[in-house]
Amino acid sequence: MTKPQKPRAYLIDTSIYIFRAWHSYDDDITDAEGNPANAVYGFSEFLFELIKRTGASKGSSYIACAFDASQTNSYRREIFEEYKANRPPAPEELKVQFAYCRDFCRAIGLADYSSNRFEADDIIGTLAHRLREQGYAITIISADKDLAQLVLGEDDFWWDYARDNQLNPKGVEKQFGVRPEQIADMLALSGDKVDNIPGIPGIGYTLAARILNKYPTVEDILENIENISKMKFRGSARVQNLVDEHQSILPMTKKLTTIVTDAQFQGPKQDITWHGIDEELIHDVFERLDASNMRRKKWLTL
Repeated sequence: MTKPQKPRAYLIDTSIYIFRAWHSYDDDITDAEGNPANAVYGFSEFLFELIKRTGASKGSSYIACAFDASQTNSYRREIFEEYKANRPPAPEELKVQFAYCRDFCRAIGLADYSSNRFEADDIIGTLAHRLREQGYAITIISADKDLAQLVLGEDDFWWDYARDNQLNPKGVEKQFGVRPEQIADMLALSGDKVDNIPGIPGIGYTLAARILNKYPTVEDILENIENISKMKFRGSARVQNLVDEHQSILPMTKKLTTIVTDAQFQGPKQDITWHGIDEELIHDVFERLDASNMRRKKWLTL
């Protein structure tokens, strides 16, 4: 007997696709007032392609966009003040386009969410947790391996859209060397330079995965530091000494790399059902963008 297919929710990590559009679309693309609009155009093209490709239909498709807002009350900076301190602020012209992209999401009827305390990852983690409990299969659209830790259901996927790489739980394990629920532990051990999270010196992803295959969590590793030297890999005694020397950071780094699944955040919609385009809002956005008739017609006939 065929197992009934679960409804699927698509949860989009928007920042990656907005930044990608900003870098890849021509800087000469502007709105009606001459302001940069290349990221908006690129992001809107990504959304159009995604809606078409997933076969989204009004009233029976579930899509949400998670945005990173200004972290004025950052949960992770309360844990570690230097979290993401290595990142320069986004240029002002891109900040404006982020707001534009949110307006565009609302105009085409997609739920959008943000928080000044939690990141887009945490919003996606919370939505995934809620929706999975309601019987949904989850597809997380992102190129960020951190989010692979949320691929917990057998029907769930992490989808690196640009590379068309879709991974279910077994695929995550094959690509990253650990099960989805161990991704946070792997990053806690190795650190994450992009987010300025310190790790154990000399331990990269491959070595972290090898240790976690023996001791499945950071907590297990902390209870078995004296046994690492008995593992059968070159330099295990040196690695044991490094873990012993730096063990005090691991509880903190595990908190930093673990995605929150009970975050509080805001959005204009309570549900993520796609009901189609709001024609009044989309016309307003098209006017602000000075969009071509061809672009307008493409969206309005979706």
